[in-house]
This record gives sequence, C-alpha cells and structure tokens, in this order.
Amino acid sequence: LHLQKLMELLIADDHTLVSFFRKRITCSCLDKKHKEVKSIKKMGFCNNDNCPLPGRKVERSKMLYCTRCRYAHYCSRDCQEAAWSEHREICKEKAERNAKFEQR
Repeated sequence: LHLQKLMELLIADDHTLVSFFRKRITCSCLDKKHKEVKSIKKMGFCNNDNCPLPGRKVERSKMLYCTRCRYAHYCSRDCQEAAWSEHREICKEKAERNAKFEQR
C-alpha cells in the first residue's frame, strides 16, 4: 500500500473499510456488513494540504489524479495546481520508478 491509500484508510468511511478488509479476509464474515454499506459513497483524500474541503475529503469517483506519476489524487484542478510546487519532486521520482517498472 502506498501513502495515499493509508491516509484514506485513516479517514475512511464504512464502505471503504469494509471493502478493504473483505478483499483481504477470505471468510464470509463481512458479506452482511458489505450489503449494508455498499450504498455509501467511497471517499478519498485530496493531496493538497490547503484543500478547502472539510477534512480534504472528496467522493473518490470524482477525484483527479496526477497523470504523470499516478500517485497523487486531488479534488479539483485548482488543488492540483496549488500543490504542484510540493508535489513536483515526488512526482518525478514516482514517474521514473513507474517507467522502470513498466519496461519490465
């Protein structure tokens, strides 16, 4: 798991948590709970430290991600641009690592 996913688990809604553990636990003990929570929208975490949204949470299906490194996720283009100065170095490292991995 990378940092973005770990951060999402820390602030996760019930749907995200149940889905996460249901994929990793082989018994059927979470099936009933999954039926209860599957209508809850999954929430994500905006990478911009100054995001104006409460708790920097946004519905995951509406999030944007950095197309260069595919690591950072944002609630809007404005947040992505605002965070670029901090994200630039990490982005370069992640993009290079992704490129090496894809060449294999």
